[in-house]
Amino acid sequence: MPTETLDSGTVLMVGGGPVGLITATTLAKYGVRSMILERNLTTTMWPKMDLTNARSMEIYQRLGIAEALRKVAVPSHYPFTCLFSSGLHAEKAITAWYLPSPDEYQRRSREHNDGSMPSEPWLRVSQEIFEAWLKGLGMENPLIDFRAGWKVTGARELDLGAQVDAIHPETGEEWRVSADFVIGCDGAHSAIRESLDIPLEGGPIHGYAVLVHFKSRDLSRIQKQGQFWHLFFPNPASDGGSIKGAIIAQDEVDTWTVHRFMRPDVDHTQLSSEEIVYDLLGGMSGQPFPIKIDEILVRSTWTPSVALARSYAGPRHHIFIAGDACHQTVPTGGYGMNTGVADGYDIGWKLAAVIQGWAGPATLLSYEQERRPVGELALQWSKVHMGNLMKMSAELGLDSHVIESNSEAGAQMRAAMHSYLETYDGHNQSIGVEMGYRYASGLCVSSPLEAELSPPEFQPRKYTPSTMPGYRAPHVYLTTGTPVSHLFGYGFTLVAFPESEELATSIGQLTESALKRALPLDTVELPGEVHAHEVWGLP
Repeated sequence: MPTETLDSGTVLMVGGGPVGLITATTLAKYGVRSMILERNLTTTMWPKMDLTNARSMEIYQRLGIAEALRKVAVPSHYPFTCLFSSGLHAEKAITAWYLPSPDEYQRRSREHNDGSMPSEPWLRVSQEIFEAWLKGLGMENPLIDFRAGWKVTGARELDLGAQVDAIHPETGEEWRVSADFVIGCDGAHSAIRESLDIPLEGGPIHGYAVLVHFKSRDLSRIQKQGQFWHLFFPNPASDGGSIKGAIIAQDEVDTWTVHRFMRPDVDHTQLSSEEIVYDLLGGMSGQPFPIKIDEILVRSTWTPSVALARSYAGPRHHIFIAGDACHQTVPTGGYGMNTGVADGYDIGWKLAAVIQGWAGPATLLSYEQERRPVGELALQWSKVHMGNLMKMSAELGLDSHVIESNSEAGAQMRAAMHSYLETYDGHNQSIGVEMGYRYASGLCVSSPLEAELSPPEFQPRKYTPSTMPGYRAPHVYLTTGTPVSHLFGYGFTLVAFPESEELATSIGQLTESALKRALPLDTVELPGEVHAHEVWGLP
């Protein structure tokens, strides 16, 4: 069997999707080489993801790619409006979630400037665009060796490293690649996870969905009830309730994705892609709503799954898994890929720290300690959001004839649906779930203040800024207009609000100690930044 041994300090990545590429980009940011083995020759044609949340954008800003990504995304003035409709036969939608555009989001952040909002607004970009763009960056990076067409068949952990077996794309031979560290970013059916015998807790949910991705410029009919990001259609209660499906605007020009949920006993192959689109747009009425479709791009089926890997690493901590390999969520809330991005960033900088010698091997234990609870949180809230949508029709007794009528009963049913969706609107407004969690691991050094102060209470819809160990550093604009996070350094950053000579002496001692340990430490001194000091002084 041909073998290849990577140079010491080069990380082997299995899977070249968004999570693998972000992990490699993070390693490269710290000067660490990586090799990616990706089984596909081309990037995805599937629009699996269409929301990049604010926390992911903060990570991209740290990696220096946020602004470039915004240039290929949906223009920032478009809002994230979610419409809820009985069907496009009706004159107007029943209700809406009016979620702000990135421009509006940024304006609110500057206006409030109280530490409760992110430093980067969210954005809309389809995964087919994002993945191709990100791969392009990776191919240009001299520290990333991207190898397409390699199908990985297994892996094993050794005392001093790891081995991966893969099929060479040209010869068909099985090769063995050895490396100090391996990261499995190879999706829900991860060969790396299976090789480590790591079980998944949870699994598929009842039913399935048909995805139809298509081109159409028939905006007068598709956007008949207004501009939208997502347009949801419920089923009538008499048809089992639940959500019939949704159509997603991918680019505000001509690209759309339909997700049509099906009962397990329905054979979707008896329906054309066009029929599935028309049926969904007809909503509760059961009458198709035809539109002009220019091209069907792709069609597939998918089964919702909620699962969490029991472990995120092999027992010797030379092999790790990230992204869908260790957690699978339903789409509601957009937690899937965004949680994977944070996984990749976390294991990336920690591996770089160990490889470069400014952190010990025990640092790698913190990856699972910190990220697995976040994966569990994402699973929990994706289920909550999906559950709220799925139970709406049955709970309100939605009737296709009543809801569109001009009668008092129709008005009451529409009002009830509006009220329900106003109450259960956390789908994309749970900022606490996205960035309000606390890491608890061996890396988090307890503060003396913890004996006097309590950490902020977790709230799914609210982020409370805190500088207690384990929390995300609060965002605040300085008097110069610069976000404080833009001043953070390569490794660790000490943010100080100097008020005395005693503090200056302490800063000097810390800096000297970091130099002796080869620990990358930058100091950001902010004299006169009274407001920032107040925000950072919160418990």
